[in-house]
Amino acid sequence: MYEQLLPTLMGLMTVLPVLFASPIAVYWLFVQDPRRARPLAYLAVAGLGIAALSSTYIAMSFPMKPIVYSAPWIVIPSVDGVPGFTIEVSFIVDFLSRYMGLLTAWLAFIIGVYSLDYLAEDYRLGWFWFFYNLFAASMLLTVYSNDLLLMFIGWEGLGFSSWALIGHWYKDDDELSYVGRFGERLILNKPAWTTPSYAAYRAIATIRFGDIPMLGSIAAIAVLGALGGNTTPLEFTSINWAYIISKIGVGGTVVLLLAFMLGPYTKSAQVPFNDWLLTAMTGPTSVSALLHSATMVAAGVYIFMRLTESLYSAGVLSSAGVEIVYLVTVYIGLLTALLGALFAMMIDERKVILAGSTMSSLGFMMGVTALTPFIPFNLQTVTVGMYVVPLAVLVAFSYLIIHALAKATLFLVSGHLIHETHTRFNMGDWEFGKRMKAAFYAALAAAISLGGVPPLAGYWVHAAMDETATEAVTVVGYGAYILMLLASLAYVAFLSRFVSLNFIKGEKPHTHEEHGRYPLMVAAYVITGTAALAALAVPFTLVPSVFLSAGVDPVAVAIGVVLWVIFVVALLKPRVGNLGLITRIFERRYYIQAFMDVVLSGFGYVLTVVAFYIYKGFDILFDFVIPDAFTALSRYIRSIQRGYLRTYLEMLLVTLAVAILIILIIIALL
Repeated sequence: MYEQLLPTLMGLMTVLPVLFASPIAVYWLFVQDPRRARPLAYLAVAGLGIAALSSTYIAMSFPMKPIVYSAPWIVIPSVDGVPGFTIEVSFIVDFLSRYMGLLTAWLAFIIGVYSLDYLAEDYRLGWFWFFYNLFAASMLLTVYSNDLLLMFIGWEGLGFSSWALIGHWYKDDDELSYVGRFGERLILNKPAWTTPSYAAYRAIATIRFGDIPMLGSIAAIAVLGALGGNTTPLEFTSINWAYIISKIGVGGTVVLLLAFMLGPYTKSAQVPFNDWLLTAMTGPTSVSALLHSATMVAAGVYIFMRLTESLYSAGVLSSAGVEIVYLVTVYIGLLTALLGALFAMMIDERKVILAGSTMSSLGFMMGVTALTPFIPFNLQTVTVGMYVVPLAVLVAFSYLIIHALAKATLFLVSGHLIHETHTRFNMGDWEFGKRMKAAFYAALAAAISLGGVPPLAGYWVHAAMDETATEAVTVVGYGAYILMLLASLAYVAFLSRFVSLNFIKGEKPHTHEEHGRYPLMVAAYVITGTAALAALAVPFTLVPSVFLSAGVDPVAVAIGVVLWVIFVVALLKPRVGNLGLITRIFERRYYIQAFMDVVLSGFGYVLTVVAFYIYKGFDILFDFVIPDAFTALSRYIRSIQRGYLRTYLEMLLVTLAVAILIILIIIALL
């Protein structure tokens, strides 16, 4: 019964939102009158509301066991000894997709409601709503897909939509939409700021760098699975990992999984692919809120969690190749967490601070999930209903939920602050905070929920993360635990700093608009902020024993107290003095942008020039030099062909003499 409902529900969640956004897109395309097009935006939001209700039905009504729907889609015949196989339209409702779909759909709807106010006067309403709904629909397709190729279609939809939305203000005519300090320069006189059009290009270029090898790895999984006799080799629930790993060995496994993981690494902005995420703040705040909470960047972590479950179910997590890739991912993730948190402590742009915090959170999720193979086998999984879930995946996914609610709130508040103060930089004193009570409440609620301070949701999840790292420390080493601890200390500091510099200790805003002018914006972030506080129930709804035992540990309690102290101190003294070179390094985002825009682009330019001249050289060689040489040779031969036997004997003797001379020289050299 439930399996047969899935195609209809998937249509309501993926096709309907795009259809409901099409009228405003078509109207805008031909009329381009924002005022007259605005009522159609409510239809686009209604499509998102139907998707949210559909995801709620799945979460509340489907039994707590894996539900899979599959139907044949593409039949691949056998070719050159590779057996044929079938690519299916396959959807799954399991532990991850059940709650991830619910989270994604509702946040997309709430942020859509917020956008009705935020973008009411925008000049590209049709463009925004079409790609916003496509963005949400693509994420839902990615979430519920059980087939790797179908998942990849949703994955690519996310990338394409993000390009369209990050570069929404493509005219680059408003400095308020830039990232970085306008007018400052980097090495070789490159600008230190990023415009919306260029930020969109950087995002799509970085993501494509990971998508291409990821697609190649999916193709390899299909072929290798078919060789092992699997007729549906691309379904997460039936990939024959044991055969694939035995066939390609340790080195092949490392190459295959790293190629696949380049997709999540780039999508989830792991070091060194993180800078696109920071410059993506050029898009509308609605886009930033959805992109950073439950779509796009969360997609990379989510797919990694799905991969981990698939490898666990196949019993191959302990194989050498898998462990190598996961160990690399542990340190990539936790290094990303620390660098993102340190960056957010030093920067002064509202949305870029939050982007740094997202980078840090994604590092936590990636690093913790990658601990799965290194946890003792008897502690490796927990049971949620009828789902068996790897412990590290459960902990990281719980953090993903809390982060999504809190980060959506902080971005939505940030967008309202930009409207009120007409600046993208931190600004707001105590008087301003008292006038902006709802925004102040929501920002504070999100900060303390996410910051890891007891007794709120973030504390219990952070405690479980610490305990998970402790269980794996004998294999991964203490370096992972130290990175996690340092990142946690820096994380709570910048959250407190953000609240203080915008509502308590910041500069007095030069202008102030009526707080009640944007009722839908205020309602949206009050709802998500309250939900972030209520997320305290999440750890205790899933597997209470995991989080409770971790949270009452004396070390976790002591760390929690330290985090409260840091939060209060940063609230009272949020400003960090100018540290010279260190400050410049942070403001320039570790010069990663300079490296990519100057060094890599310069290297690419040199390669292009070299390739051009090599190509021209071959062109000249084969089009002119060689043909002219043969023409000259043929003319010479014709000139000596006089028909006399004596002439041919002379030529033969000269050729023979030259050949003997060459042979004698070679013999002498030897």
